[in-house]
Amino acid sequence: MSNGWKTTTLTSESHVMEVLVDLRGRRWLSRGQAQSYGELIPSIDRGHLLKLPRSDKLALERQSINIFRSTARFFADQGESGAMADDIVALMVLRHYGVPTRLLDWSMSPFVAAYFSAAGSDKEDGEIWTLDEPFYESVGAKQWARWKQTTTDGSGDPAKFDAKLTAFTTDEPPDWFICGFYTGFPRQDAQSGAYTMSARFGRDHAEAITNLMADVTRHHLYVVPAQLKPALRRVLREQHGIWRGALFPDSAGAADTARTVFSPDP
Repeated sequence: MSNGWKTTTLTSESHVMEVLVDLRGRRWLSRGQAQSYGELIPSIDRGHLLKLPRSDKLALERQSINIFRSTARFFADQGESGAMADDIVALMVLRHYGVPTRLLDWSMSPFVAAYFSAAGSDKEDGEIWTLDEPFYESVGAKQWARWKQTTTDGSGDPAKFDAKLTAFTTDEPPDWFICGFYTGFPRQDAQSGAYTMSARFGRDHAEAITNLMADVTRHHLYVVPAQLKPALRRVLREQHGIWRGALFPDSAGAADTARTVFSPDP
């Protein structure tokens, strides 16, 4: 068990497919990681960025948003236009293009998550993290009554929640946690993308999910053994059309896929 998560090690190709079909039927969100980390840490809280204070991370976040907008406004895809006006949407788009943010990528398709769990080294186990998204919708909405300053009129009404009210404050914000969706640009749509986000930096999303759900049956961690990765990639491509080229349907993604010819990356 990791951070209060029940864990199952997948034992065969058929076991993996059985789990993926079940997750799809229940509409659970899934996140694939090619290595077994045992935690869900956003990229802005890793490596040399880990120990930076909140004020520095906010400044870097703002700079990245401003640079993206000033550059991409000339050629951004129509579906990315929301990023030009909304800071949270901007972070969603930036995360999808590999910029360090406090968001984590998820997918409504467990098959997509399985692909990312099977990518990378075949010498290391992968992970598929899953959570009950319909259940999240009900329990997540209760957070705002606790932190009424997160709503536009101070009422705590879930319909009035606005992440921007507290996400970018220099003072430590309330410890809220959300799942979000934004559709309309190619990578996002191809990957059936979703995101999780906390107002606070340095937050392990696995721990945040455990605290919010308060029910161990509503989230689960699956380990993909290294030896299953090649077969899983083959089945996903041949039977479901899921491979790197299909998940990154733009020129930059196609170029990255072409680059694997020189440095093979599953």
